[in-house]
Amino acid sequence: MRKFTKLDLSSVTANNRRNVFNCILEANQINRSAIAEKVGLSIPSVMSITDDLIQKGIIYVAGKGESSGGKRPELLAVVPDRFFFIGVDVGRTSVRVVVMNNCREIIYKASKPTESVDPDQLIGLMAEMTLNSVAETKIPDNKIVGVGVAMPGLIERGTGRVLFSPNFGWSNIPLQDELKKRLPYKVLVENANRALLIGEIKNMQPKADSCIIGVNLAYGIGSAIVFPNGLYYGVSGTSGEIGHVIVENHGSYCSCGNYGCIESIASGEAIARQARTAIVNKIQTSIVEKCGGDLNKLEAKMVFDAAKEGDQLAMSIIKKAADYIGKGLAMAINMLDPEQIILCGGLTLNGDFFIDMIKKSVSKYQMRFAGGNVQIVVGKSGRYVTAIGGAWIVANNIDFLSDN
Repeated sequence: MRKFTKLDLSSVTANNRRNVFNCILEANQINRSAIAEKVGLSIPSVMSITDDLIQKGIIYVAGKGESSGGKRPELLAVVPDRFFFIGVDVGRTSVRVVVMNNCREIIYKASKPTESVDPDQLIGLMAEMTLNSVAETKIPDNKIVGVGVAMPGLIERGTGRVLFSPNFGWSNIPLQDELKKRLPYKVLVENANRALLIGEIKNMQPKADSCIIGVNLAYGIGSAIVFPNGLYYGVSGTSGEIGHVIVENHGSYCSCGNYGCIESIASGEAIARQARTAIVNKIQTSIVEKCGGDLNKLEAKMVFDAAKEGDQLAMSIIKKAADYIGKGLAMAINMLDPEQIILCGGLTLNGDFFIDMIKKSVSKYQMRFAGGNVQIVVGKSGRYVTAIGGAWIVANNIDFLSDN
């Protein structure tokens, strides 16, 4: 029989405590007997854990439940204001911050434009907005569990170092360490696409045994994968770079250094760039009017708007983008056979016609009989979903139940 080490026992105890807490959180109000049944622990073990959590002010007795013949059982619930979790979404156009309470309710939101991609200035903005969120909500520092920062690019797991971020032109930036110098809280830096997927999953609550792929169609294109045991990182922690799958030989240059990546053809930045190039080459299009003749103001949304009105150039750009996105999704389906693909990001807000194009492209490239049960859906959690995912990553990865 295997002998548990002290570390093993500590890990098992922490896991049991988290399972009990999560059971109470999900149920809203629940008695100890029902907790024991749901988490697979003995009633004495559940009593020990819940008594400890009550003593620490993490849960409380909310009332009495219905009697099944004996005494009415106590109903336990989570104390909302015992702990708080902060999420920061670092986007190419804006930085968003949320504060989530112990019941996983969002109590604060804020957004500011990303005026500079210079590391020192942008890290300063992240720290400033985080401190402002605490000041405005008047939360004591000892109730802040930590800050989860969602950053686009390749993030070194464990250190939170930004190895490479094409959207920002960053390489080898110690983001997590720099934020720790400026903030009095624990900091975790995670890839933005993973945070986005976590935020969507917490809102949509799919099956627990699912393989789910989240695809972020925005200024850039990225993805994340969740298996039943959690986020999939890969051996080196760089999984999910669907935007940098090469789909066009000798295609456009991509910020990652390759040519013909999906991101270089189908991202928001690429769509706007292709429209600018066409206009410079004197191709007639109504996109010129939508940007007021100033190509520096041309955005992907203007191309979509022109396409909806029947502009031929705009429609050709959008069709090409949808075709290559669909090709990338078909590859993922053929390899992983997921239950669900969640499409998120700004490009998904441009109408059903674009999503329909993507789905038709998936059907065209998908291997026959592969992924027969996959559902392709559009995320509906709103513009703060990535920041919310960042807060959830803190809640899921920092043990706030044991040390207080």
